[in-house]
Amino acid sequence: MKKLSLYMAMAGALLGAASCSQDTDPVLQTPTTFVLNVPAMQEQYIELQEGNTIELVASQPDYGYSAVADYSAEMSLTEDFSELYQLDVTDKHQARMTLKQEQIATGICELSGVKDADSFAAKFPNGMEPMKIYFRAICQLDGVESSRIVSNVVSYNNLKGYFAVPVPGFIYLVGSPEGWAGPTEANAAHYAPWRLFEPADAIGSHVYSGVFDMPAAPQFRFYTALTGWDADSYGSQVDDNPVDFPEFADGTFTGTVVKGKGSFSFPNFPGGKMTVTVDMSDMKNITLTCTAGEASVTVTKYIYLVGKISGWIEPSTANADSYKDYRLADTTGDGIYTGKFNVAAGDVNFRFALELNDDGWNNQTQIGSQVDDADVECSFTNGSFSGPYVFGKGNWKFNIESDCTLSLTVDTNNNTVAYEIE
Repeated sequence: MKKLSLYMAMAGALLGAASCSQDTDPVLQTPTTFVLNVPAMQEQYIELQEGNTIELVASQPDYGYSAVADYSAEMSLTEDFSELYQLDVTDKHQARMTLKQEQIATGICELSGVKDADSFAAKFPNGMEPMKIYFRAICQLDGVESSRIVSNVVSYNNLKGYFAVPVPGFIYLVGSPEGWAGPTEANAAHYAPWRLFEPADAIGSHVYSGVFDMPAAPQFRFYTALTGWDADSYGSQVDDNPVDFPEFADGTFTGTVVKGKGSFSFPNFPGGKMTVTVDMSDMKNITLTCTAGEASVTVTKYIYLVGKISGWIEPSTANADSYKDYRLADTTGDGIYTGKFNVAAGDVNFRFALELNDDGWNNQTQIGSQVDDADVECSFTNGSFSGPYVFGKGNWKFNIESDCTLSLTVDTNNNTVAYEIE
């Protein structure tokens, strides 16, 4: 089943950081009723499509005061929810929940035991038929376990899914190690073992790696598709001539990859296992790393600084290039992101986005000082600040006395932040 998202809120989310101004003293009562309405389109035939949505509408549980609650949804193929798939909603603070149809399609595949294209074909040889899918809603105050309440079960009775299992992307190594067979679809079976894959936990990263048994003095380049020799080739240079790198016999080699047919040639490599990694996450700056022997590959992951420092750029996929200078990086895979940024004297306010997506300012992966979209006045003590974060649009706001470098750390394991003035 789908693992609980990183986006679950921390236990102390209702408490503010000690050095921020917060006013919260709610009197909580435990709700007993949470009704999920029967969908207005329950009986309508819906062919799920990427980019489309469906809705679930629920009542608001009575917590005894005007509470900002978190709503989520679960789906199942059976009414008893013996197996379930957790769904994200586009705005977790609304009882009118909007669900992405592609996520429901993924849920249908996972609940049906579909892991890849082969298992989909075996399970649904004629494609998916419309089916009845059950839903229920969850409501909870941020970090208050006792406030959690589960709704009744409703259904959409005619949802037709499709193959929607995220699978790692791959590219091909073409060259002397595989015999220069030719990168065509007719040779797809030949090239299957010569693919470099994205890590399973970094699908969409465009960082590809593989371990290959290399001959002595190998020459090779890379193809993103089996469309022939010319169209999708990436190598050491544009021209169709190899470039020698005699310095790589053991240890690690790092080089630049360009669109072209020049092969990488390692005349002094003695042969044996080689770990090959091609980082295409930035197509303007593609890199190749070759390591003698088998080596682990950690893909750098990023979160994004949203606010005055970055010019209040909308945290959307379309602005990925603009955010390249405003990223915090996790280079070890430990879930701790760090970054340093030059800040001018004066007031500065900011929050973060865990990813860039197509929801723009409604991006539900934004984290900050509070749920509401407003500044929270904060201050540094001896040049340092630390505290919790919550999922929301609240900004940390500081007054910076003089131009400085601000070191930012976000710990997604413990839902905390730490800032230092350097």
